[in-house]
Amino acid sequence: MKHKITSALVVIPLVLAIVACGGAATPAAPTQPAAAPTEAATAATGSTGPSIALLLIGPKDDNSWAQQAYNALEDMNAKGVKTAWSENVADTDAARVMGQYIADGYNIVIAHSFSYQDAVMSTAKANPNVNFAWAGGIQGTAKNVADYDQPFYQPSYIVGILAGYMSKSGHLGALYGFDIPVCHSMGEAFLAGAKTVNPNATLTMTAVGNWDDVAAAKEAALAQVDTAGVDYWIGCGEGPTLGSIQAAKQVGAYTTGYAGDMSSLGPDTVLASEVWNMDPIFQTLYDETVDGTFDNPWLVYGIKDDAFNIAINPSLADKVPQAAKDAMDKAMNDIKNGSLTVPYVPQ
Repeated sequence: MKHKITSALVVIPLVLAIVACGGAATPAAPTQPAAAPTEAATAATGSTGPSIALLLIGPKDDNSWAQQAYNALEDMNAKGVKTAWSENVADTDAARVMGQYIADGYNIVIAHSFSYQDAVMSTAKANPNVNFAWAGGIQGTAKNVADYDQPFYQPSYIVGILAGYMSKSGHLGALYGFDIPVCHSMGEAFLAGAKTVNPNATLTMTAVGNWDDVAAAKEAALAQVDTAGVDYWIGCGEGPTLGSIQAAKQVGAYTTGYAGDMSSLGPDTVLASEVWNMDPIFQTLYDETVDGTFDNPWLVYGIKDDAFNIAINPSLADKVPQAAKDAMDKAMNDIKNGSLTVPYVPQ
């Protein structure tokens, strides 16, 4: 089933938006060897409802994919929910970490990576009384497993408008960890947005084959420069995005932050960031566990639900023409009011 809610959060303005970092959690169990991922827990005093444990593929303060999930977890904790988190969890260790949280009594386990799929499905089958969620974006659900979509293609269309104005060559680049629907649809929407400004815009797509190999992503981006004259990128995955930032610094081009505001990582190159608000996802997982309606949840929250925003890099805002800002604002409003439907092209 598809679930929708309307977020009560205030939308950050399109220009000069900044994402706040989550605070550190209090160290606690489960215990790990020194070389294992950092784990911590924050318990809410007197909490009697479901508890949430979060697995992160990277560090919780990465300004990107992991941090946005960690921020949402912190927001749940601030509401009185018992929470715990583990960062830098390898795919091969995910089942063990989930098992420890289950042994410690956590009711909801959120595995925030596409690559955790196998571990989630096997652990969920063995623990039918615990609810799980993973970042598949492919409607990969089970009775006690939710999949949450990542419709980055919607903000990617708006960033494409920006690229249409700012790219000198009209040749755009997309770097993906893998060419999965979530990523492919981003590149297609990025190009579609750019073509509203420059009908001759082109896009070169490269699947790096890894979510965290920054060096490989940088080389892929530089190859796009050499072969296609790319001067503006979008990235799907933290590694591909960081690689595009490094390449952009080297050649004097622009790129896009992914999931969080990555302006600080490329003050002269990250022109804009696609900022993901995951609060509606975490709240729905909690609510459906409380009321017993958790059943193959497929969670889809996009721009209409205040789940995405565009953050223009403050240090580069004066380089963006007013016409571009106006066009981006119009597209954002049109998506919200339903007069514009961004094309979804998954493959």
